[in-house]
Amino acid sequence: MKITIRFILAILLIISDISFAKAQSGKQSSIDSKNEFEVLMEKIRLDFAQNPQIEEALNKYNEKDGSFIDVDYASIRRTEWPPMTHIERLYDFAFAYTNSKNKYYKDSSLFNKIQKGLEFWHERNPWCHNWWYNQIAEPQCLGILLIQMRTGEQRLPAELESKLLKRIKEDGGHPAKWTGANRTDIALHWIYRSCLTQNESDLKTALENAYSPVVYTTKEGFQHDNSYFQHGVQLYIGGYGDEILKGITQVAMYTKGTQYAISEDKLAIVSKFMRETYYSTIRGQYMLFDVLGRGVSRPDITKKTNTILFARRMIDLDPAHADEFQTIIKRIEGEEPANYGLTPKHTHYFRGDYTLHVRPEYTFDVRMVSNRTSRCEYGNGENLKTYFMSDGCTNIVVDGDEYANIFPVWTWARIPGVTAPQMNDIPKAKSDWQTRGTSTFAGGVSDSIYGASAYSYTDDYANINTQAKKAWFFFDEEVVCLGAGISSTASEEVFTTINQSLLLDKEVTVSSNKKVSTIGKESFSYIIPDWILHNKIGYIFPENGNVFVSNQTQSGNWYDINNTASKQPLQKGVFTIGFNHGEKPSNASYAYIVVPGKQTVKDMKNYQKSKNIEILANTEEQQIVRNKKLGIWQMIFYQAGEFKNKDIAVKVNQGCALMIKENNKYKVEIHIADPAQTQSIIEADICIPRKSKEIKKICCDFNHSGIYAGASQKRELQY
Repeated sequence: MKITIRFILAILLIISDISFAKAQSGKQSSIDSKNEFEVLMEKIRLDFAQNPQIEEALNKYNEKDGSFIDVDYASIRRTEWPPMTHIERLYDFAFAYTNSKNKYYKDSSLFNKIQKGLEFWHERNPWCHNWWYNQIAEPQCLGILLIQMRTGEQRLPAELESKLLKRIKEDGGHPAKWTGANRTDIALHWIYRSCLTQNESDLKTALENAYSPVVYTTKEGFQHDNSYFQHGVQLYIGGYGDEILKGITQVAMYTKGTQYAISEDKLAIVSKFMRETYYSTIRGQYMLFDVLGRGVSRPDITKKTNTILFARRMIDLDPAHADEFQTIIKRIEGEEPANYGLTPKHTHYFRGDYTLHVRPEYTFDVRMVSNRTSRCEYGNGENLKTYFMSDGCTNIVVDGDEYANIFPVWTWARIPGVTAPQMNDIPKAKSDWQTRGTSTFAGGVSDSIYGASAYSYTDDYANINTQAKKAWFFFDEEVVCLGAGISSTASEEVFTTINQSLLLDKEVTVSSNKKVSTIGKESFSYIIPDWILHNKIGYIFPENGNVFVSNQTQSGNWYDINNTASKQPLQKGVFTIGFNHGEKPSNASYAYIVVPGKQTVKDMKNYQKSKNIEILANTEEQQIVRNKKLGIWQMIFYQAGEFKNKDIAVKVNQGCALMIKENNKYKVEIHIADPAQTQSIIEADICIPRKSKEIKKICCDFNHSGIYAGASQKRELQY
């Protein structure tokens, strides 16, 4: 009996110990959870820490009701919404009040202003017709403000804080209803609110939604070709690309070292996009203008020194690539030149209808649009003259600042790279947000170092009535640009603009009939040149042509392209060069070679002597270029056809982009792509007589290729 009692007592003691342990574990879990909220809030405070100057805002504060005398609280403007100024000023007040280095630190009078200002905001309840302010900008700002005020000498009344948190929750919406950068931005204020309320369920929901856009998708977000879409199938590497990177890296830094840390596979997607795409579109300190969406119409938007923050975060988050991000930072800070650490690469983004060609000496891109993608948008009264920017637009940059803030004075019918009627009034697309292109043939072939891209352009909208076959061939020293089949019934003259950039050099050097001269400022000339040199970029004209050169002061203002911007008149010196095809051209053509990195007449003459480039065809059916130095043939076939000369014969069964590399004695490397993305079988018969008289056949099966229908395939021919 005694043994039995002892046994029972022992069992009871074990059960008691287990129960106590569970209770302690639950208690510790609760403590850890609460500590994690505090850890997150401390990281958020550090992320936004500042020591603001608030005197100017204080002078506009209305002691009577907590408003600001200069703010129009009834405004419903869709951009630069005036009432937002109220929250932004209170936000600065909060940081001044809680920063020990600020003269207003622990100032009870300032605390009262913050409290009264928040009460006014809640009662006044301003509302914007642009959802972004109601669901992203205001809730984020309020959330950070409340987190910061938790550290103050005085605490905001619980009732006021509760009312504001309720406003954030109800007006801010649910992140799951959105996609891409918008989802992450809404998830951010869910994180702030969850920390303030210590709501673990909402925090998990917020973090799941913050990270959920980091997947490859066919919808808005990261694409399988490493580009980025927002607002449907619209290229948005900058703009919304900025937003997604800001949000994701921000959340990843908050959660680093916690149970909520970003997964390795998602971090890899972010890192790849940043290193290989996003920062590759920034030359020096400036982003290429055609990846910015409607934001291109905002002052100083191309300057991207603020994006250093993303790269700095990635050094902590992705130490395996820390050296690459350090190199990026040095370029953008200006500590090193624009070409520092750059290596040759060529990418055609087959999902985005976009081509990016990077060399240490220069960067060159092409933006196209097809029936698979959308034109650059002009919503919210921004980017009002953007229509032609998607039609074969090119950036040609050496230092990066060649187009900085040029856009108010641009002639928008003369966007670099574009063939268009010279309309005084630029048309607007049918939809301000999502207007699909019409081309069924827009794409390119790439081996990651070299490539060729093509755009079959036809536009009958708004009396444009113009068509052209446009192609670009990318090598090391040069980019060859061809146009054929240019026809139009538009009432205006049709131009192909080669470049329209800032007149950073006062003079333009021209060689015509082998005589070198200069064109001074304030001039417009028609010439038949051999070559032209301006601001480290040379332009060769192998087939001459009716070329115009404008070297003039141009006037404009930001308001004309962005109705929320200033109407103040601006003037800038602008260099423009292009072809005038005349009125109602029929089957016109052009050819020019861009040779960046050339600075002197001697440089241009030496390049011409090399004669590395052969333009072998430039018709509506095919455009073909050979680089003899590299041993590369690049061919665009717009339909089934054959090309033949003494050195090569190629026959294809349908339109395609083809690159043949014959710089190896025993094999030939073939790269082939389908710019029409027909998902069919492309066959090519190839004969290179100096290697063998045998006709080699290749077959590339694009059947069922789905999202990779525009990607390049590689084949090899053995000899």
